[in-house]
Order: sequence, then C-alpha cells, then structure tokens
Amino acid sequence: MIKKTFGALYFLLLCGSWVCFLLLCGCTILMPQHPNDVYYVIDVHGTEPDAEFIDIDDAHQYVEKYKEFHTYRIVKAQHYTHPSEN
Repeated sequence: MIKKTFGALYFLLLCGSWVCFLLLCGCTILMPQHPNDVYYVIDVHGTEPDAEFIDIDDAHQYVEKYKEFHTYRIVKAQHYTHPSEN
C-alpha cells in the first residue's frame, strides 16, 4: 500500500515537473519570412531570367554549371514592399 502511494506520488511529481518545464520554457513559432534579396540568373542575350535563387552561392553554382552553353549574369533584386503586403 505504501509503495503504491509513493509510486503514484513519484509519478505525479515527475509528470508535473515535465509539464511545468514545457510550459515555462517558452515555445516560439517561427513564421516563414520572405527573403529580402533574390538573385536572378539571366543570359546576356535574353530578356527573361533563366533561374531564380535566394542564395548567391547557388546562383554561382548554376552559372558555373552552364557556362559552356551560356553567358550568364547574376542580377540582384530586392523586395521593397511592406511585410503586411506580402
């Protein structure tokens, strides 16, 4: 009888401490953000971008991959809209 009481008390104390920890640790919800800069890869003789990247390193890799067939330039574009308008 006493072992069951202490076992139940120990279990409630252990579960209660985890619940308190989870409530007090402060969870954060990360909302996806639009990138501020976008990199377009455009052929020098073209009028439309061939690719769009968020990371400039990815844009450089794309240019290196296709440099045998195209003469590409990387153009940086920036978003100027207010975040509430997106």
